[in-house]
Amino acid sequence: MDAREILRNHKKAVVDKWVEAVFTTYPLETGGFLRTRNDPFTNPVAHMTRQAANAIYDALAGEEVDEAEVKAAVDRFVKLRAVQKFSPGESLAVFYLMKPALRELALGEMLAANQLDEYLAAESRLDTIALLAFDIYAKARETLAESRIKEIKNQHSQLAKWAQRLERGGQGSEEARAAPQNGGNGTEKS
Repeated sequence: MDAREILRNHKKAVVDKWVEAVFTTYPLETGGFLRTRNDPFTNPVAHMTRQAANAIYDALAGEEVDEAEVKAAVDRFVKLRAVQKFSPGESLAVFYLMKPALRELALGEMLAANQLDEYLAAESRLDTIALLAFDIYAKARETLAESRIKEIKNQHSQLAKWAQRLERGGQGSEEARAAPQNGGNGTEKS
């Protein structure tokens, strides 16, 4: 049996084990919900996790995959993790949780079939996917930070305008622009 066939035979078990490992990274009550709800509309996190798991596994197994589809599945999964309350390490370490499952379920059979080089190539492809995930994560966090900065600037601007109106005695914006600039005593300096 060749390496690709061995990996195909173990896909469901490895994917299920990885998805379960990802779910354990969530708080207990969230993990329970993720495990019990299979509808993609009521449980999009679990759905995206399963989609990413299948795409990642197919890519590491050396299947003929559409690179754009794999990247899109990883992108959705990573962006989801980027906005959740995980540290960067916690967000991305989940990719390496597939290796123990792969070793436990497929390595022995691949060694018996003299396919160690192919097994190592599969792990190397997983490492490449993890690096892709890191790039996606960094960009997502950068975008999130820029969005937060923009929001803070807008809030600051609104507060500054509000404070200026209060400083001018609650005058409306038209009156505030027309108000004397010399302290408001009605006399103008030349």
